Amino acid sequence: MRAAIVYKDSKLTEKVSKFLRSLEVESKIFEKPSFELEDFDFVVSIGGDGTILRILQYLRREVPIFGINVGRVGILTHSSPEDFEEKLRRAVLDFEIEKFQRISCETEEGELIALNEIAVFSREVAKIMDAEIYVDGEPIESLRCDGVIVATPIGSTSYSLSAGGPIVDPHSEVIILNAVAPFKLNWRPMIFKSDRKILIKAKGLAIADGQKRVDVEEVEIKRSKYMAVFFKKNRIREVFKKFKEII
Repeated sequence: MRAAIVYKDSKLTEKVSKFLRSLEVESKIFEKPSFELEDFDFVVSIGGDGTILRILQYLRREVPIFGINVGRVGILTHSSPEDFEEKLRRAVLDFEIEKFQRISCETEEGELIALNEIAVFSREVAKIMDAEIYVDGEPIESLRCDGVIVATPIGSTSYSLSAGGPIVDPHSEVIILNAVAPFKLNWRPMIFKSDRKILIKAKGLAIADGQKRVDVEEVEIKRSKYMAVFFKKNRIREVFKKFKEII
């Protein structure tokens, strides 16, 4: 078995590598993610949620991820630096995984893919934009706002939440539509079946998980055929535990 170790904080890399060898797992260390990660049986991320989101930009094949949190929140991660050995051993030996839907859109510069959200914002800082929103070809909303967010269930606790969106069971089969600072008193976030296609007509920037951005005139966002795969953990309990710590 072979594992890739991708790190933001290098202090743990050798310790993780040595521990994997004790489990008879070969490893290779990466300072930055690359498409080479798809050649491994699993990936160990040493960082925060942002490190995992960067890794996922390079994964289409279903390679499981185990996250060791050295960031601030760590909703997507599995352990702390203090307890990673016990949890990583269990993950490798049991190899129980869970899959989460991602979303994607096609642009002139290629496909954008996201685990948490694809957001469309004005190209000019602090300037409101006009957005026309269609679902499966039907017009449903016309907004003036700072931005529009299309989020996944697991992404409901990320950017969408800070914009007033709901917390959604991460295993739900839905897509969340939300707006940032809408100039409309009666705006409310919306939830649609995951097979809906959401078209946003707005001159702006489409941004996937805060990682990649592309100029767009309009963009159609839909469920991706590529799933994100993680080693299994009790995510609902962990999500609310994290938010209690933050509050």
